[in-house]
Amino acid sequence: MAHKKHIKKRRRSPIRFLFLLILLIAVLIGIVVFMLHSKLGKVQTKVLDQSQLVTVNNDNNMKDYTNYAFFGIDSQTGSMSDRGNRSDSIIVVSINNSTKEVKLLSIYRDTFLSINGKYNKINAAYSWGGPELAISTINRNLDLNIEKYATVNFKILANIVDAVGGIEVNVDKSIIKNLNSYIKDMNRINGGNSSTIKSAGTYTLDGNQAVAYSRIRYTAGGDLARAGRQREVLEQIFEKGKKNPLKMMSVMDEVLPQVKTNMSQDELFKMVLSVFKYNIKDQQGFPWNQKEMRYYGSYYGFPTTLKENAIRAHEYLFGTKDYQVSDELSRINQKIIYRVGY
Repeated sequence: MAHKKHIKKRRRSPIRFLFLLILLIAVLIGIVVFMLHSKLGKVQTKVLDQSQLVTVNNDNNMKDYTNYAFFGIDSQTGSMSDRGNRSDSIIVVSINNSTKEVKLLSIYRDTFLSINGKYNKINAAYSWGGPELAISTINRNLDLNIEKYATVNFKILANIVDAVGGIEVNVDKSIIKNLNSYIKDMNRINGGNSSTIKSAGTYTLDGNQAVAYSRIRYTAGGDLARAGRQREVLEQIFEKGKKNPLKMMSVMDEVLPQVKTNMSQDELFKMVLSVFKYNIKDQQGFPWNQKEMRYYGSYYGFPTTLKENAIRAHEYLFGTKDYQVSDELSRINQKIIYRVGY
């Protein structure tokens, strides 16, 4: 009687399968990381002239923080020139090195401050002397030590907002007319056919609508409200981008050439990899107290006073109580008081 041969089926080792799965995931992550690093090479880089950069390091608490300047320029032509473009948005980004908590401080573009001894709206600094003068102006008027910066063309934020699926905002009745005017303007500049807003309420805005929302001027609250809307848009982009990083990567080829910075490709790469650790804790506007008035034919926001607002900025950003401002800031403060007469 013939005996049947029993052929043993070789069972796949679960350990071997797990190893192959881990290896596959590692390869995929490696590819994504490599692609990300290479894409960051599309960012425009600039080496700042250190001889033109002024920093102030009077506050010992600042050593526990890394501070950056963020400039948004409203270049309809797409030009990223260091001169001739006024900064439509100016934001100090302060990161606690230990907790990774982030605080944002918008500086209102119409704020009357010293620009290397000349007094004007702070947004003129970027146009007059590029990032070196713009950063130095922030440092001199707020006693900060910023050395790193990034500038973006605001129109490209529309691409980012679309990539993350839009942002949700509450549209007040008082801004609808102005908002719709800016939406039509963005459709003309960027292309597209974003719809206008018919009534007050909560909306998920697309890219053109969101940028239009952040650009609104000449409504209640003026420059203060405008800066608040810009921070609102940027914060939502940041939070939604953290949840959908692959969607963000899909628009990098369009977005990154419209970014200019003095951070190296490796510095940017480390920052992007750490983005999930960052948490935006708070956002405020500078100056907290100001007097809006006409001066030589134009409206300005005059800090009341610069010294008191700078002291408050150091408490807000770094937790410093009763900060003693620098001699230069004291002199600037007195000159602003003299010019305004309050």
